[in-house]
Amino acid sequence: MVTLQDDWKSLYSKTLPSLAVSRSPAQKVWPVHLDHCFARIILDNAIGIDRPWTSKLASPAMKNMAPEQLERCIALGKAIADGREDLADLDAISLGLRGKKQKPAADRKRKRAATSPTNAEEKLLPRKRQLSIKSALSTPNPRINPGPSPALTSTPLVPPDTERWKTPGTDLTTLVTTSNLSSFRQRVLLALCQVPRGRFTTYAAISDHLHSSARAVGNGLRNNPFAPIVPCHRVVAADRSLGGFGGFWGKEGKFAGEKVRLLREEGVIVDVGKGRVEEHTF
Repeated sequence: MVTLQDDWKSLYSKTLPSLAVSRSPAQKVWPVHLDHCFARIILDNAIGIDRPWTSKLASPAMKNMAPEQLERCIALGKAIADGREDLADLDAISLGLRGKKQKPAADRKRKRAATSPTNAEEKLLPRKRQLSIKSALSTPNPRINPGPSPALTSTPLVPPDTERWKTPGTDLTTLVTTSNLSSFRQRVLLALCQVPRGRFTTYAAISDHLHSSARAVGNGLRNNPFAPIVPCHRVVAADRSLGGFGGFWGKEGKFAGEKVRLLREEGVIVDVGKGRVEEHTF
């Protein structure tokens, strides 16, 4: 326990601030530099999840965290340090839980990145016309035969971090929640599991459901280790263009053809020329 506490304190008070000051390339932008800011971001995302961490854990955090909570915080901190998690996205989530907005300078830098959907792109359609998680769960397309989720292709886009999901009948909720993914990525994938075969949703709809941002959801879906069993191909952009898949964006993306194939096999109508799904599939 003492070792975990020491590792946690060193990570948020020394390692991460040092990387921020030196502008490590692990992050496109370092929106914070102070130790207490790193602690806030990690605690909110690893422990608070849907509310500030102080509503779930008494202060001071380090003295009151259980070993499992310390391990989660350390794992998320290390993922930030080596670039596997986007610090700006996690900061936006943390501030959102507290009713605050990210500083404009950091937000502008994040919007310049082109590897995942931007908030501007997700506003192309009014929110009332964007699919919600709830609408994705409504009556399925009567023109298709409901069937099992698509089987894994012979060569997955990203190697899975576990082999357990290959076992027939594996419960997807258990699969996701017992993985080594961050708590936020688990929440994104669990929301995604609610979208049935023959339906689709948007990055913005999932972000609304999770009280997050479209960009954070896009990053959470990137390199989905359980694709296509956990169906990230069922998420498109707000204007119903294909969005991202396999780490590439748009209809010209490296794996766009695979996303189109999976959607079509499930009964979703896709206009390949425009790179868009039909507004209604039933």
